[in-house]
Amino acid sequence: MLAGLTGFLYRLGMMGWVPGELALGNIRHAHSHLMFFGWAVPLPLYIIKQKVSGKADDMGEGFSWMKYSIAWILFFGLMAYPFFLFYGYRPVAMGSATLPLSVIFSGFVMIGWYGFIVGYWKSRTALQDDESLPWIDGALVLLVVCSLGAWGVAVIQELAPQSHLLMKSMTHFFLAAFTEGWVVLILCAILINELEIEEQHWWTSPQFALGAIAIGAPLTFPYGISESLLTPMLLGTARFGGGLAAVGLLLVMAAIFKSGKWRHSIWIWPVALLTLKGVMQLGASVVPSSFWLSDPGLRVLYLHILLLGGLTLLAFAWFNSRTSVSKSYFHLVGGSIIVTLFTLLMFTGVWPQALSGAWIVDALALGALLPILAVLAYWVMLIQSQKKGSI
Repeated sequence: MLAGLTGFLYRLGMMGWVPGELALGNIRHAHSHLMFFGWAVPLPLYIIKQKVSGKADDMGEGFSWMKYSIAWILFFGLMAYPFFLFYGYRPVAMGSATLPLSVIFSGFVMIGWYGFIVGYWKSRTALQDDESLPWIDGALVLLVVCSLGAWGVAVIQELAPQSHLLMKSMTHFFLAAFTEGWVVLILCAILINELEIEEQHWWTSPQFALGAIAIGAPLTFPYGISESLLTPMLLGTARFGGGLAAVGLLLVMAAIFKSGKWRHSIWIWPVALLTLKGVMQLGASVVPSSFWLSDPGLRVLYLHILLLGGLTLLAFAWFNSRTSVSKSYFHLVGGSIIVTLFTLLMFTGVWPQALSGAWIVDALALGALLPILAVLAYWVMLIQSQKKGSI
């Protein structure tokens, strides 16, 4: 909800309704970092922890590592938030020193990732016969890989601050390995587990699909680099990586469709949105680059289809399958997210020019507000069901 409210604040800023001491760029950084560090990592890690604890005979030391690492990640993810909001990446005066606190706290968050992986490794044998185990392993490997990109930015700032292309490359390597690697693989792991996708449902080897995503995801980093800095080799690398990762994801979706288990009323939402994400990514690998490189709105829509659509709705589906909260509240969240994604479509070059106008900025703000209200309603019902002892 806090990440969503920050996105709503950003939309208000586009309308000129934000206090002068807040910069739009810093609001955007606060929104994205909180979504990444406070939602897109600790929540899937919690789902992994619950899965391990449900199969392990003895919780042991590994369970404690996982549990406290998630708490650590949430704490420092929230600690970084106000510094991103007010200062962005700029240093903050602390007495006689100036420290980039947003960057420092983000570094602590990633240390928490490593702590969780240590605990998972200690408890991993509990999942040795599980179909989703290779996918969880692959997702955690990509989480480590993307963290190397983040550390690389700090190193380049010290050793070669004048290398703008190298700095951009490392930043977008982190983002690509995170969103296309970690997020996609862990969502596939959850779906494979929840829908019980087995060997006979696959059109090809599941290892091929896993490998395609894991290899292709980091190679998509040039997509985020300015068009003026892109070389034909970098663009070709991104196209190849994006096509490979898209094929891997669509193979997972094909296995889910073949199983027939996607038809459940709550799982159909994230499956549909992840399929759309895969089709968009495959399309970006073959259409002329001028179609989307000059349209930042398309990239924003694409990211929200993955993170707000696929990730968030899959998380709510996971929760809903384990609580007595009415499915109507899940559908309320899903419907509000679809409306939000539709308003983001209005801000792209795909939207007909004849239907454009200043009113679209108002629609974006309304669209950003709706999921917050829907999640609030879901949260209230979740608390009520807890009080009744129904979880």
